[in-house]
Amino acid sequence: MNTVITMNTMNIDGGILKLMQALDSLFPIGAFTLSNGMETYTQKEIVTDGASLSAFLDAYLYTLPYNDGGFAAKAALGEDHRMLDKLCAASKSPYELRNGSSKLCTRFIKAEQALGNYSGLKKYAEDISAGVCGGYHCIAVGIFMRDIGIDMNEGLGMYFYSLLSSLVNHAVKLVPLRQLDGQKSLSESMEKIPCAVQKAIASEIYDLGISGGGFDLRSMQHEKLYSRIYIS
Repeated sequence: MNTVITMNTMNIDGGILKLMQALDSLFPIGAFTLSNGMETYTQKEIVTDGASLSAFLDAYLYTLPYNDGGFAAKAALGEDHRMLDKLCAASKSPYELRNGSSKLCTRFIKAEQALGNYSGLKKYAEDISAGVCGGYHCIAVGIFMRDIGIDMNEGLGMYFYSLLSSLVNHAVKLVPLRQLDGQKSLSESMEKIPCAVQKAIASEIYDLGISGGGFDLRSMQHEKLYSRIYIS
């Protein structure tokens, strides 16, 4: 008896796969070298277990729509990248965060230009080379979303998840925590991503730059830590 097996192919949007690649921790832009202040939080024993990590992620996600998340959303919606670049530079008070984001942006654009032809990223790269823009990763990610024509909610949701996942990965190594504890905290925060995405999309230009003072202070303190693993 012959058995006929019918296979259904899954229709996966190419833009989704491109963004997955761009936000993957293996994408060669050096994101693994940045803890975004997490190293200070663990050294000062503010983040010490799963519960305190969850509290950190909640606070981070609360401000994200008005910081990197908001800048990415506005760039994806087609706002002038030069104006966004200036606002982003002014909003990043800690030198390490500003410098780190700029380095990630340069590497991100270079890598994506080697993989495809993206008009928005090309214009941003030209303005960075000309000294008109400083270049910031969140803006480059937003422009890339626009270039590949990805759904706004899906794209920002993936971006927000990648930021939280990176923070969890650093915390698990620094505290240290069990991988499962980190994943539990991440899972709890994931439920709040859709709301944060909507806030980022709905935010006004003048909302951008609202931030938690604690995050900035810890990032500034990182510059003076006696010993450190990460560059931010």
